[in-house]
Amino acid sequence: MLALNASVEAVRAGEHGKGFAVVADEIRKLADQSRQSAEKIGGLVSDIQNAINTTVMVTDEGTKTVNAGMNVTERTANAFSGVLEAINNVAMNNQQIALNIRQQGKAVQQVLDAMASINKGAQENAAGITQIKTGTQQLNESAKSLEAIL
Repeated sequence: MLALNASVEAVRAGEHGKGFAVVADEIRKLADQSRQSAEKIGGLVSDIQNAINTTVMVTDEGTKTVNAGMNVTERTANAFSGVLEAINNVAMNNQQIALNIRQQGKAVQQVLDAMASINKGAQENAAGITQIKTGTQQLNESAKSLEAIL
């Protein structure tokens, strides 16, 4: 949703929004990566639940408990390693999203500064046109006065 809003603002900003659009695209990509990591965590949690169920059944089997328990423990450790990796990926992606949001804020400020500069230039142009109009009216009146004298 953040990436979509950022893309809309980038389009609205026109030429000044090109860099902003890149940031919005990166935010979208990072959000997709976070979603994929969350799905991976869900799969790993399911693997862990399956491993736990297997452990309970193996415990009831008596002499096979030791060998089967070691296998299940190894799979569980691997699953936890995967969970840890996925959590680290989510944390890293969240940090990247935060960085991109800060960059997006700076980009918005730059667009606002540019718009303020354009507005100031337009105001100065308007003041100049007003001065030209006044000067033209004065010249016109002077010309009429000279014409009347001649």
